[in-house]
Amino acid sequence: MSADPRRRLEEAGQRPAPDPDPAFADALEARLLTMAASLPPVPPPPVRRPGPGARWWPVAAGAALVALALVLAITPGRPAPDSARELVAPVNVEVALADGTVLEDPDGLVLPEGAVVRVGPGGSARIGDLALGPGDVATLSGGRLRVAHGEAVVQVPGGATPTSTATHGATNGPTGSPTSPASMARPTPAPTLAPTGDPASGSPAPARTEVPPSVKPTPTATPAILPPRLRARAIGESRVAVTWTATWRAASYLLLITGSRQGPAPDPVYPGSRILGEFARPPETPLRFRVPDGVVEVRLMVVALRRDGTELRRSLVVTVAVDTAVDGAVDGGLDGAAATPSP
Repeated sequence: MSADPRRRLEEAGQRPAPDPDPAFADALEARLLTMAASLPPVPPPPVRRPGPGARWWPVAAGAALVALALVLAITPGRPAPDSARELVAPVNVEVALADGTVLEDPDGLVLPEGAVVRVGPGGSARIGDLALGPGDVATLSGGRLRVAHGEAVVQVPGGATPTSTATHGATNGPTGSPTSPASMARPTPAPTLAPTGDPASGSPAPARTEVPPSVKPTPTATPAILPPRLRARAIGESRVAVTWTATWRAASYLLLITGSRQGPAPDPVYPGSRILGEFARPPETPLRFRVPDGVVEVRLMVVALRRDGTELRRSLVVTVAVDTAVDGAVDGGLDGAAATPSP
């Protein structure tokens, strides 16, 4: 009888422990940050000479480093988005992906390999520090950005982006700033205030010393980490517009998509489903893209990632029918009736 409980305990110790709930971990971290902000600063401890019992410290430190390395090794994640490949403030811009998908004005998109950016008439955009104008075409191939300004082609090695050197308007003077008679006028000296005091004795009044009151720092409220609220709608034949809200502490966002030519489309799964694009931030204007011919339904989901690439929050799945030209908005927020929860 005594061997049975021991065998059960040994089998339970050999099974892997379940991962903690992400919502519980984020709420615990938020509470700890709030408590740390409200505590007074702690003075540094006095320096003491290590005694005979301090020999275990190097061993414990080494064990902690090994455990941290194992946790980082087994935690799935994605590399942080490169700001040099981020598309900023696109106007009348189309981005053709390697699989043929065309995105219209994808603000905040981190350009993937093989992406081709075309600026239309009267349009503009920025890729990192590079400014694009009407007619410019930028291609990301082999980690290098090739930009065609009309006839000239500029190749940037190593994926770095050049800085535009074009200047507009005439400049005068060695610093390039225009000069005018108003700018050459002499500065007006500041008025001098006479010291106040007793005019009869001629002694100035003593200086007033204000002692600031002791104010305790008020702890700031930590915002709740809510999942992104995804909205999508059909804006015409084979076109869909998408937008979503920001999530606190999210470093990037992944837009997942699934489609079907016959019947309902499957729900997006992360990881596993196709990633339509990676974004450094939610687009300020609705992101528009074209659906391949024959697709009658698409399903979308947004996954918010932490800075280390792990999943922070995910939105609900939004279903959009694209076989009709009638606009129909579908809300995938927390209270969206037409949205289905992700698995």
